[in-house]
Amino acid sequence: MKDIITIFGKTQKKFATEINMWKKRSIFFYLPYWSDLYVRHCINVMHVEKNVCDNLIDTLLNIKDKTKDGLKCRQDLVEMDIREQLHPIAQGSRTYLPPACHTMSKNEKRSFCHCLRMLKVPQGYSSNIKSLVSVNDLKLVV
Repeated sequence: MKDIITIFGKTQKKFATEINMWKKRSIFFYLPYWSDLYVRHCINVMHVEKNVCDNLIDTLLNIKDKTKDGLKCRQDLVEMDIREQLHPIAQGSRTYLPPACHTMSKNEKRSFCHCLRMLKVPQGYSSNIKSLVSVNDLKLVV
């Protein structure tokens, strides 16, 4: 597909030949591990969305052992030499991670969990998220 010449717009014929049936190459083909996958065309969108949502909420609520903003991530920032304000600071035997822009205070976490707890969506639109929210522990219970 990389050698296909694509012309977008109304200049193409209504019934294209099989050679021109593809419009563009998927961005996934540029991932380094994509060529190693056995079934490249079968991405389960539901599981991808769930994993992204779980990781996002765990990072926002700073849930221990589930957050994606840890020491290794911050050391990657040092290695890439970007965002100096987020680099870890060594203080004796401990390492301090400066708060990121997404870091929430306890009141903000409580407000966020309370908002999720009171969330109402149409029937069948999503799962019952209010049964998963723990306002006391400030996290989602799975």
